Amino acid sequence: MKRILVTGGNKGIGKAICERLLQEWDNTHVILTARNAERGKSAVEDIIKTLNCSPERIAFLEMDVSSDESVKAASAAFEKMSAGTPLDGIINNAGIGWGYSTEETVNTNYFGVRRVNDAFKKFLKRPGGRIVHIASASGPNFVADLAKNDPLRKTLGQPWTIEGTGAERVALLDTLAKETQTNNGYGVGKAFLNAYTHVFARMNPDLVINSCTPGYILTDITKGMGASNPPSKGAVPPCWLMMDESLAKEPTGRYYGSDCVRSPLDVYRGPGDAPCINDEDV
Repeated sequence: MKRILVTGGNKGIGKAICERLLQEWDNTHVILTARNAERGKSAVEDIIKTLNCSPERIAFLEMDVSSDESVKAASAAFEKMSAGTPLDGIINNAGIGWGYSTEETVNTNYFGVRRVNDAFKKFLKRPGGRIVHIASASGPNFVADLAKNDPLRKTLGQPWTIEGTGAERVALLDTLAKETQTNNGYGVGKAFLNAYTHVFARMNPDLVINSCTPGYILTDITKGMGASNPPSKGAVPPCWLMMDESLAKEPTGRYYGSDCVRSPLDVYRGPGDAPCINDEDV
């Protein structure tokens, strides 16, 4: 049985990911997390009813990824409920959209992932455990809009060029994420998330760590902005990254498009466009 933790799983793409994992694979157990216990438990009950699946295949864990205390408490609670059984994977889906300050958005969409990984990586199966980060095309678009001579463009677009140990590289990204001044909090958070994906993967070579964009999906974040694709479509790339056996043989730390094709970090690549090929060390 593959045990997979999905953050922000009570609605939208996160809920669709939980449903797909349970429906398409019969050897999965999902731990759905949400910051609101009532909504999280309601989502679990709805999934059980909709899919007619065993209640033993899905569990709820309360966690607010924007809070250090909440993530630590969730980690402790998971340790008790897991009884020593390792996690096979983590899908970092929880995030917020527009309408928040840059500080709030980066705290959730970038540092929230950092918190979860730092608190839960000890539970992952090694070797072979997987981590998937839900990024966005807003990340590469943010990098593409930076001035050609802006040092941040190379840092975020080519994170393999960052010097230092893994810890030093992450520390640099953390500092820059806090200091970068922009009105595009969503784009900058996702750009730093993609860069962190590469660095964190290098720090954990026995894990399979990648990020992806789910595509332009109709959720609470994109409501009224022209999105029409259902959350079920957005669940395809993250579930592919989590479950496809061929990826165990591929280099890790990559960013994939909504068509499950490798994509660049510094420019938008549309579905169906040629795969990204560059000079990085993978």
